[in-house]
Amino acid sequence: MKKYLLLMLISLTCISAQVDGNAKSKLQSMVLPGWGEHTMGESERANNFFIREAALWLIYIGGKQTADWYESDYTAFAELHADVDMTGKNYLFVVNLGHYNSLDVYNDTKERKRLVNDKYKEGEGFEWQWDNSENRIKFDEMRIKSASFNKYAKFSVGGLILHRLISFFDVIYLERTNFNISMDPQLSQTSNSIRINLAFNF
Repeated sequence: MKKYLLLMLISLTCISAQVDGNAKSKLQSMVLPGWGEHTMGESERANNFFIREAALWLIYIGGKQTADWYESDYTAFAELHADVDMTGKNYLFVVNLGHYNSLDVYNDTKERKRLVNDKYKEGEGFEWQWDNSENRIKFDEMRIKSASFNKYAKFSVGGLILHRLISFFDVIYLERTNFNISMDPQLSQTSNSIRINLAFNF
């Protein structure tokens, strides 16, 4: 999460630093990558950004939704096959639940390793007892899949932020490389000649 906040800070710094030029296009690119390019008439360039943005959102939504499905499934599965109350349990408890057949086995293991501070107190709702090892392993596989899809969703958030930065700098690049040529023909009153003024706008 800290790296995402850092990227957002960099983005805001870039916006404040680039107050000159086409500020509207820059802000549009931060809201929706490709929007600024579209405003500048770069339709093909904009479409590429739109396609990538849609793909990143699909990865995020799909990853988050699938992670939630697996979490719901393994929660119900544990309550059914391990006789455990999953309400209010943190993720570390979920990991331990998938690695040990019962609370007694877990606490005994921590006792032998002299990690008494990691033990769960009995009578506080942390009791569990798997009906068999196969279901415990199946539960742990569902947990891992949920965590994996959740990582995909988090990575896509970073991609969405980075995509906006790329579009932001792309607009700056277009502003500094595109130029217009305007011709201003003028008829001289003192002679039979035509003077043409050329203006290059960078």
